[in-house]
Amino acid sequence: MRKLFDRVGSGGGLGRARLGLVLIGLALAALQAIAADSEQAGELYSEVQAARGESVYQQHCSACHGARLQGSPAAPLTGDAFRARWEDGGHTLDDLYYIIRSLMPNSAPGSLSKAQYADVVAYILKVNGYPAGAAELVPNAAAMKAVTLQPH
Repeated sequence: MRKLFDRVGSGGGLGRARLGLVLIGLALAALQAIAADSEQAGELYSEVQAARGESVYQQHCSACHGARLQGSPAAPLTGDAFRARWEDGGHTLDDLYYIIRSLMPNSAPGSLSKAQYADVVAYILKVNGYPAGAAELVPNAAAMKAVTLQPH
C-alpha cells in the first residue's frame, strides 16, 4: 500500500484525487453489499402486510393448503417440505411469488391483485419464521429476484 501512495504522490494532487475517488467508490460498493446482505437476511415484509395476507390466504388458499399452511391436499407452505423445496439457495422470492401469482388459487389462477399475492407471500414468510420489518414487500420482480430464500 505504501508503494501505491508513493506512486500516487509523485503524480501530484491529481493522482491523490484519483486515489481518493477510487477509495470512495470502493467504500460505496462495500456499503451497497452490506445493505443487500441485510435485505437478504430478512425484513422483507411488514406485520400489517402479513396480517392482510393471512386474511387473503384463509379466504382463497386454506381449502387446499390447510388453515396452518400444512398442506393437504395441496403442497405444504411451511415445515420441512417447504424448506426443502424453497430454501435450497436456488430459489428467489420472485420464484415463489411468480408460482403463487401464476397458478393460484387453483380454481381461479391470477384472480387476485398483485398486492394481494404479495400479502400472501408476506404471510407465508411470517409463518416460516422470516422476520418482519417496517417496509412492505412490493410486487417488483427485479427486487424480489435479488432475494434468495435461505435457511434461517
